[in-house]
Parts: sequence; structure tokens; C-alpha cells
Amino acid sequence: MSENKKEKKYYRQVSLSPFTNKSSTFSTYLMILIAVIPQVIMLFITKSFSNLIIIGVCILACFASELISIIQKKHVNLSILTSFLYGILIGFFLPAGYPPVSVFFITFFTMLLLKYAFSDSYVTWLNPVIVTVICCWFIGQINFPGFQVTRDYLSAKNPSLILIQEGIFPTFKFDEAVTSFLNDSAFSIFGVSIPQGYVSLLWDSGSVIPAFRFNFLTIIASVFLIVTDIFSFEMSGIYLVTYLLLVKFLGPVITGGIPMQGDMLLALLSSGTLFTAFFCLQWFGTTPMSIKGKIFYGLIGGIIAFVFAGCGTSPIGSAITILFLNIISPIIQYFENKSNRARIANTLRKENA
Repeated sequence: MSENKKEKKYYRQVSLSPFTNKSSTFSTYLMILIAVIPQVIMLFITKSFSNLIIIGVCILACFASELISIIQKKHVNLSILTSFLYGILIGFFLPAGYPPVSVFFITFFTMLLLKYAFSDSYVTWLNPVIVTVICCWFIGQINFPGFQVTRDYLSAKNPSLILIQEGIFPTFKFDEAVTSFLNDSAFSIFGVSIPQGYVSLLWDSGSVIPAFRFNFLTIIASVFLIVTDIFSFEMSGIYLVTYLLLVKFLGPVITGGIPMQGDMLLALLSSGTLFTAFFCLQWFGTTPMSIKGKIFYGLIGGIIAFVFAGCGTSPIGSAITILFLNIISPIIQYFENKSNRARIANTLRKENA
């Protein structure tokens, strides 16, 4: 009996953190890097050299912060591969016009500060990419674009179409042919059609922030990451559905638009909504692991996205959303751990009864 009590006491003291925090490995970071590389190639193809310079500077800054950690013999949490990936992702959220020198020092000191302040634990509850991007925004907010959609646009039907027609979103030569093909084949079955311009918006929104541009490639990348089991669809799906439903039904109420006619396509294809949902939302260690926790996390994320990103074209709303979710996540994980401990204790109690 005494041995059972000791065994029971021992199991009650076992830490559950390995079971409630999804860890990252070299292969997972490699898969994410492979998923984002096509968009880097598109920056070369579209001659977006200013963006490429920003990304290169971010990579150098991440490497420099890693080198300092090695010199100081600190616990190194980031390998060369992850530093490279972090640099790319940070650069993807920064506008082309941001001064490269400022980008280097902000990225360098932010990454270094995260290493020293949180040691190896900072990646378990804060996304370093998002923290760095928000620091860049606070210091150089003037370099970021403003909202492209105004209240007047939102009060009309299909503000995204107005932005397309006014040339704020570019239209490519292939748009007419692809749109006609889709309308005659796929959409005709449902008795609907799409106007010209949406294919271009899906392909390249023309934003000065790379993460906001190539939505079609982001969708392909998200499918790749889900199929390879790097990320799951449930959390991102709930996040997107919650956000888009709020845009559709609550957005018009706030902006004085047409009831229940909020522009979900504008919200989905701008502000880096898709890129954030699949490259940042589920970053390792920052999200709950239980089904209930994931559902709650996705719901809260959609609500926060609506608050900060609004109905679309926000330059920083998606990043702020992830930061707030990172702050909330430890609370959710605390209750997950507490629930798991209670469940294990009840199981041991029944076995030893």
C-alpha cells in the first residue's frame, strides 16, 4: 500500500509540459522554409529588389544575434537554418521602404533581447518574428502603409472591387482570360460569376509588404504544411471563419455598410490574413494542444483580428493579433495542464482504489 502511495505521489509530480507544447525540429523548420521559398522567388521575378534587400538584412541580423549567443556561450536555441527562416519571415512583414540600417539594428537587438530575457524559453510562448515586426512598426510606423480602405469604401458593396477598379489593387493581363475561363467552367455550375480583377488580387495584391502579396502561393504553401503535418487546419480554419463572419455580419453594422454584406474577400486577401493564419498562428509552443484549447484559441484569434485588422488592408493588424494571442496562450495552456493533471490524478485514484 505504501509503495502504491509513493508511486501515486511520483506520477502526480511529473511535469506535463512535454505533452502540452509542440516542439520544433530541423525537419519542421526545413519544411516551412521550403513552403515560403516560392514567394521569395516571386520577389525576384517581380523585381522587388527593395523587399529582397530588407529580407537579406533581416537574415544577417538574425545570424549576428545567433553569433553573439555562441560567443557568450549562452544556450543557443536557434540553428543556422532557423535564423535564416526567422530572417525571411521578419522581412516578409516589413515594407519595401523601411530603411535597411534601421531594420538591421531593430532585428538584431530584438532577437538578442529575447534570447537574454527568456533564454531558451522565449519560443515557447512568444513568436520572435512577430515581436520583431511590431518593434519595427512602433519605431518606424511612418514607413508602413496606411489603410487602403476607408469608411466610404466600406459603406459600399464590394469595396475590394472598387479598389481594383481604381487601380489600388493591380490587374494583370492574364486576368481577363482566367476569369472568363473560371466563369464559363466552374462558377457557371452554381449560377454565379466573378468580376475581373479578383484573379489578380489572388495572385499578387501589389502590396509593399511581401506577406500581403502572393495569396495563391500562400494557399499552396498552407496545403503543403498541412499535408506534411507541420501545422493543422483546425485552428487556422476556426480563426479564419470567425474573422470572416465578423467582417461579413458585424463589419457593416460598425461602418454603416449594407447589412450582412461585409467584404470577406477583401479581409481574406489583404492584411496578410492568409499568411499569418498559416505561417504565424500555429508557431511552435505558442498555441494550445487540446481540442478545446485550439477551438478557443481560434475563436479568440478571429475576434482579435477583427478588432485590430478591421475589414481589411491593415498594415500591422495581423501581427498585433498574433502578439495578443501569444500573451493569452500561456493562460490557456495553464488550464490545459491543470485539466491534464486532474485527469491523471483521477485515473491513478481509480487504479489504486
